[in-house]
Amino acid sequence: MLLFVLMLLGMFYTPVSFNEARLMLSKYREFLLISIFILMFHNKNTCQWGYYGFISAMIFTLFLSYFMGFTGWEIIGKGTPDNPFIFKDHIIQSMLMVLATYFLVVQSWFSQKRRGLFGILIILMIYNILFMSAGRLGYLLVFCLSILFLYQIYRLRGLFIGGLILTILSIVVYSHSVMLQERVDLIFENIQTYQQGDSDTSVGNRLEWYTNTVTLIAEKPVFGSGTGSFSYEYQKLANRLGLETTTNPHNEYLMIGMQWGVIGIALFLYFFYTVWRSSKKLTQSTHFMVQGLLLTMMVGCLFNSFWLDTTEGHIFAYLIGVFYGGLSLIKTA
Repeated sequence: MLLFVLMLLGMFYTPVSFNEARLMLSKYREFLLISIFILMFHNKNTCQWGYYGFISAMIFTLFLSYFMGFTGWEIIGKGTPDNPFIFKDHIIQSMLMVLATYFLVVQSWFSQKRRGLFGILIILMIYNILFMSAGRLGYLLVFCLSILFLYQIYRLRGLFIGGLILTILSIVVYSHSVMLQERVDLIFENIQTYQQGDSDTSVGNRLEWYTNTVTLIAEKPVFGSGTGSFSYEYQKLANRLGLETTTNPHNEYLMIGMQWGVIGIALFLYFFYTVWRSSKKLTQSTHFMVQGLLLTMMVGCLFNSFWLDTTEGHIFAYLIGVFYGGLSLIKTA
């Protein structure tokens, strides 16, 4: 709520029109929706069905993804048989598929019910992410959430031993997954191209956006340039330097920092910290899931503006409501 209030105040010193600022503010409505979702999922039964709703949606997406991949019917989704994503884009689908996989892993660890079915689903999901999807964020999240889970179970021992095992498995997967190999190799090719002065690549564009956005943040570091000011200020900088313009730096931390300064970034990080800390009040399995959800969002925000984007921000708000809806704030005797 504090962060949303800061965004509201940013409308009073922004260089853009009220309508432009209002449009940007509306894109961060998820911070308000969290409270509404928590009220909606007010009991354990409702929370459980809310969780099943998300998992069911991802299982259905998984089925359609395999169906497209094996049959070649592109009409059932937005992707292609070589990259069979069903909705939005491959980045969003791979991110949500990793999240669903992690939830099922945690659920299987704490409950023996349907463990065999969950095991099959987990294998199918991981194969879909690593061998069928072009979403590089999904590859990274599989590694990060695996490390998190090993730490949650085995603490520091899990970090060291699990990290070594995961590194070996990563090399094996890299050598056998054509899709993953091509996408990872492309990162290094793009970086080399960028270093040679050509930024017109996926990675090169992001590096240029990051660099220029940091320059804009340095001009007004405390309170930022105001709500909705990113496109306006970036266009001025791009015109001055003779660069292509953008409306999104594809990094949520930089997006917030440019508009609302280091105060905005501090409140954003404090929000993550608050959710992480309060997750200890939940059951152990839900506690693990919340931490996985947070890590997914925190890593994803490094490469995309997940709160600014509709699907990612709304899913995060929805799941926070699902996990925290049944939590009582009043201690009972």
